[in-house]
Amino acid sequence: MKKVLSVLAVSALVFAGGSCLAAGGPGGSPVYVKVLGKFVMPSDPEVLGLELESDNGYGFGGAVGLQYDQMRFEAEIASQKTDIDAISARGGNGIGIGSGDTRITTYMVNGYYEFPVGQGFGIYVTAGLGMATTTFSIQNVDDDDSGFAWKGGAGVSYTFNSNMAADFGWEYIDTDDPSIDNVEFSDVYSNNLVAAFRYKF
Repeated sequence: MKKVLSVLAVSALVFAGGSCLAAGGPGGSPVYVKVLGKFVMPSDPEVLGLELESDNGYGFGGAVGLQYDQMRFEAEIASQKTDIDAISARGGNGIGIGSGDTRITTYMVNGYYEFPVGQGFGIYVTAGLGMATTTFSIQNVDDDDSGFAWKGGAGVSYTFNSNMAADFGWEYIDTDDPSIDNVEFSDVYSNNLVAAFRYKF
């Protein structure tokens, strides 16, 4: 099932990206590119009844999209990284592991709807579907798994002129439970603060 969802997600991403680039020709809808940075507030994933205590982290990414008045559609690739400081039994004291981290790379097709509020400002809501590759590095384990991912969020935008705009908001990203060396990791999600800059051609 995970393989089927992954293939569907990649197909949708390729289709959306191709549509965005095709629309950039004469008479097409306005195309934009976007760069973004994230402040990542991760969950504490669970494995074998233990919690991986995680620190806040960072992320970055980019997208290509189409804007139709108040609506936007885009194909986005983003990556985020957080450190794992300790492993603990639920409710117990953590045991330091020296070093470890969780890295998540997402391939998403996103939609946005923006409500103008005047003077260049707007409020938007967003949702996305796609695929995530999750990598855990803990002691001698360094492996990854891919599966379905989705996100939702909201924020504010500011349009500087007909070409440039910026977004600042919150997003929630959730992934399928990855399986590393046949061991399942659960509760892999994060709440992120996202700042983005868009340039429309």
